[in-house]
Amino acid sequence: MTPEKLIIEPTTRCNFQCEMCVKQSRGCGIREGDMGPDVFRALTPVLPHIHTLTLTGIGEPLMYAGFDTCISAAREVMPENSVRGFQTNGKLLTRERALSLVDAGLNKICISVDASDPFLFSSLRSGGSLADINAAFDALDFAKEQIPDSGLSTGIEFVLMKKNLDQLPNVVEWAGQKGVDFILVTHVTAYDYSTEKEQAFMDNSREGLALFADYSLKAAQMGVDIGQYKSVRWKFHKSPADMKIYNLVKEMKQEALNKGIYVNLFHLLAEDPQYYERIQTLFDRARLSAERHNMSLTLPDIRPKTSRYCPFVEKKAMFVTWEGEVCPCYFLWHGYQTMRLGYTKTVNPHRFGNVLEKDPNSIWNSPDYIKFRANVKKYDYPNCHSWCETRCDYVLDAPFYQDCFINEIPCCDCHWNLGFLNCLN
Repeated sequence: MTPEKLIIEPTTRCNFQCEMCVKQSRGCGIREGDMGPDVFRALTPVLPHIHTLTLTGIGEPLMYAGFDTCISAAREVMPENSVRGFQTNGKLLTRERALSLVDAGLNKICISVDASDPFLFSSLRSGGSLADINAAFDALDFAKEQIPDSGLSTGIEFVLMKKNLDQLPNVVEWAGQKGVDFILVTHVTAYDYSTEKEQAFMDNSREGLALFADYSLKAAQMGVDIGQYKSVRWKFHKSPADMKIYNLVKEMKQEALNKGIYVNLFHLLAEDPQYYERIQTLFDRARLSAERHNMSLTLPDIRPKTSRYCPFVEKKAMFVTWEGEVCPCYFLWHGYQTMRLGYTKTVNPHRFGNVLEKDPNSIWNSPDYIKFRANVKKYDYPNCHSWCETRCDYVLDAPFYQDCFINEIPCCDCHWNLGFLNCLN
């Protein structure tokens, strides 16, 4: 058995200081460095078996001196019609560089564009400008003209936040006019309090809202208000009416658990239907624009999924850091801190071996890695995003050793699982 996708990190260095990047966060433990040529050579046994190679990590790939060489070497051994791509901020993408990359075998590229307003763009992407982006796409058009049979697919990634939410339809329309092939939209990952406030997704699933509506009706028929649960919950001496509310919520939670539906009453009581409609309207406008320009548009979910899905394990992806460490996904390949419902959570890297010390296919087929993938695909772990009404030491304390279901895999708090995050992979 071999992986089908390979994501390699050429460098953790970057020429930008984007406010939403993990590198700018207080709890970032990521060392800066470049991948040695020996790391890429060690991955040679994997390349003939994969259909997608993505040379992207925490840093800016175009700062890596050996980038074109890696693309060229991969093309020589990868299967026909395979994908070789990366994501970039576009600053260093000159005509000469674009031509060199396409000539080496690059056939997919994604450029970060989070706003169509020049001022907002520059504030989000510290170090860049829309002028750089326009120049980058012009360079790619030049490369495609020079090598017309390259099959180069161009796209953009849009990191969705409350501050740039209204920009999305404009960016999609702008991309269509540029002749872009695809657009990836992802919610921002919060690494501090300020970024957490910018997260644009909703906290309640559709199934959870429907269940809550049923129990709200039951409460009204009993002559009580389920919305009083916030104050009732902490009362030591509860009145008969308080007990009706308390027991009704307890019954709702048990039914939700039996049906695999995630509910958090505090989230449900804070639901803002008008905000949801605003996001949905903007997404619909973006879809119409993408269809008009014949672009592929991938949008994140507005609400958390009840039925979870790991795009990395399911699609047999292997991640390799610039130091050669093999990891299962973007969430777990570095050490950093993130925010969860106002609390700081430490994320520790989850690694299975180093390709400089062991054959990558052997690492992929090691008992620990096989067990990890099997446990992930069971999806038998709690949804901390929707369940927890108070701080949970299982998830927030470092280092993580198990969740409240006694699972050793740290996937209970992953936002990729919930459909909130998209990425080039």
